[in-house]
Amino acid sequence: MKKFAIVIPAYNEETTIRQIIQRTLRYDSPVIVVNDGSTDNTATALLDLPITLLHNPVNQGKAISLWKGMQAALTMGMSAVITLDADGQHQPEDIPRFIEQWQVTPESIIIGSRLANSAAFPRQRYYANHIANFWISWASGYAIADSQSGFRLYPVELLKQLQLKLDKSKSFVFESEVLIQAAKLGVTSVPIPIAAVYAKAARPSHFRAVVDIVRITRMVSWQLLSQGFCPYHFFNVFIKPYWQRWRLDCIGEEGWAMLMLSNLVLVATGGISLLWSCSRVYQVAKSASTQAKSLGYRVVLGQRLSNTGVTEEYAERLNRAMLSLNSSIARLILIVGGSRNGTAEVTEAQAGRDYLVKQGIALDQIQVADSSRHTLENLQQVRSLLTTLMTMSEEQEPVVFISNRYHLARIQAIANGLGIPYELCAAEIMEVLTFNELSTEA
Repeated sequence: MKKFAIVIPAYNEETTIRQIIQRTLRYDSPVIVVNDGSTDNTATALLDLPITLLHNPVNQGKAISLWKGMQAALTMGMSAVITLDADGQHQPEDIPRFIEQWQVTPESIIIGSRLANSAAFPRQRYYANHIANFWISWASGYAIADSQSGFRLYPVELLKQLQLKLDKSKSFVFESEVLIQAAKLGVTSVPIPIAAVYAKAARPSHFRAVVDIVRITRMVSWQLLSQGFCPYHFFNVFIKPYWQRWRLDCIGEEGWAMLMLSNLVLVATGGISLLWSCSRVYQVAKSASTQAKSLGYRVVLGQRLSNTGVTEEYAERLNRAMLSLNSSIARLILIVGGSRNGTAEVTEAQAGRDYLVKQGIALDQIQVADSSRHTLENLQQVRSLLTTLMTMSEEQEPVVFISNRYHLARIQAIANGLGIPYELCAAEIMEVLTFNELSTEA
């Protein structure tokens, strides 16, 4: 069975140390206390307790004390070391949760993260912690939840590989530097939520928010500088998680491809392509008719809903679809449009269908496609539906895309690329378009 030791550095902790140790001893594991040159009764408060008590002759700082206790644990043949503070900020009752997580991730550093309990944090400490998290996550190459928490479990195999230069100035730099060095060795951290305990009567913290954060930042800056500022780490920590969520929930991989290609063309042409695009949007908008000639299916492109449902602009599209139906030849109205993040209770297409039904359109004349998130996916769904619908019909009439005028140029470009036979139909009468509208839709 794997064994662990508990290391507690202590400097002038006479008011809290004894009850912390007594609570820790319940877990039947060696407890190593390092008295860091205390000038009060810290040492005498522990003399009758069954612990290993080590002493620094003078105050040497948290880093040296922690390392001294860790080395003692290694000589005992332990498999892991748990560290916690002696000032009462860490609750020994959380130790079983560390052990439980250790069984799942035996090669990881396990950190007790207090940030979920942000309301209990002193504001200065809270923001200082976030600053440290930013830098240390960047240097480590992955997001770290609470880089300044001293309540941790370290696997002994990691401690054997660490090579650190320690002195008193590294007191609160040590725990940050361990995370960075561990990441270089392929060892990451796993957070578990713990309470943020800051008693009103507690002694002032030995952590100096400005000085120690400056020292941590200086250490991390050197680490980044020596590694060329790790651009991949920056991307991996601060961009990739949002990139993946946005890519999946918003415009999709093909949408990103189109966006990047259009931006490359814009840069390559020195902005001329933007002027051409704006001109093209205007020409298509100006020439589009509100009267559809084709007898093909009416395809209404959905639009983001308001809090009350269908917007006035979306209603224009739906109304135009109703007006363009040939009374002697009943045609389906296809409504395409999902939700941007896939979490809305009603999709754009479903809201459009409900609107048409209220206007008297028979439900069997409406077909909904509501899994798309943007114009490209809208038209891809249309192409897929047409492949099915047109095999049932002898006619191969062009479909009628109905949308607002300034949207038609985009529809035209994508429809051409997808090989869809189409006719454009403007939802509203011609209006003067602003440059912002043109450049947005281009």
